[in-house]
Amino acid sequence: MDWEVFEKHKAFAGEKKPSMLRRRIGHDYESRQIYLITMTVEGRRPLLGRLVGDAEAEKGSPEAPRIELSPLGEQVRDCWTSISSYYPEVRVLDTMIMPDHLHGILFVEQHMAQHLGMVIKGFKAGCNKAYRRWLESLADPSLPLSPLSPSSMLQQCCSKGDGRTHGYLFSRNYNDHILDGAGELERWFAYLADNPRRLAVKRQHPELFTIVSHIDIGEWSCQMVGNRNLLACPEKAAVIVHRAYGDDIFEKYKQEWLTLGANGGVLVSAAISPREKEVMREAMNRGYRLIVLRENGFPPLYKPAGESFDACSKGTMLQISPWQYHMQRKTISREQCLQLNRLAEYIASL
Repeated sequence: MDWEVFEKHKAFAGEKKPSMLRRRIGHDYESRQIYLITMTVEGRRPLLGRLVGDAEAEKGSPEAPRIELSPLGEQVRDCWTSISSYYPEVRVLDTMIMPDHLHGILFVEQHMAQHLGMVIKGFKAGCNKAYRRWLESLADPSLPLSPLSPSSMLQQCCSKGDGRTHGYLFSRNYNDHILDGAGELERWFAYLADNPRRLAVKRQHPELFTIVSHIDIGEWSCQMVGNRNLLACPEKAAVIVHRAYGDDIFEKYKQEWLTLGANGGVLVSAAISPREKEVMREAMNRGYRLIVLRENGFPPLYKPAGESFDACSKGTMLQISPWQYHMQRKTISREQCLQLNRLAEYIASL
């Protein structure tokens, strides 16, 4: 893609509405732009396919995790890839269909007469037709019963307490991310390709990706995700760099912290200041064990991103927040910084 050409025409947007299914406030959804779209199946039912493969298999091998689409999932894929047939201004750059949701990257190459929401509405209408045809096929007794057959999947859905047998395939609305930087598109492609592996890892280690709430740590009631056994490690240190530290003092502490990490200890930090970030970044690169404190809590269905996901899956990271999740864009206050540092010191003293 000619990034410079795109950059000349792209629109940078402001804040998003406080919802997981949100639009950017003030953004022109008819303009030239690249979007990462996510939508979920109503009730998170695994109607679109199933995960196969081994989470430990090497990338690219026949045993690597992948999604085997159901007949309905194949029709959803066909609906998504045919968007350009109905909206020539829109190019489909990538797609990843998971058992209960879809990720797709769309490039609006030129100004549209209709906004993006109408594109998604048309796609969903096509999926709903396929969904209703699928439901009608349930009455066909000649269909073989297999893990991906409509009858088998419907039984699975009903076993979870969802007896819904009609209506719409996808939940109302959708989530979009708007491309804001030159390196972001490559990360999106990598994220979509890595989705099956991430799901396989989560299923293999569910305890490491479950949000646990109302865990009392000193005066704080916390949420956490990751390896909670790190709290019991006897060797822990709070990585807090005060403004008064000169270069010599900082380097002394940095080496002490990294030595503790190399010996199996746990570094605890909110990583607020640049030098705290520097220490935690190097510790992360070396694969040391970390407890990371967050100003924001965890949204529903949260999972760590990128290298934090891999660190959690290996049991080398625990994320903790003493506060509930919010959608506000705000700068962390000095009082919050002090509270997180106090929490770090308390955890290190356990």
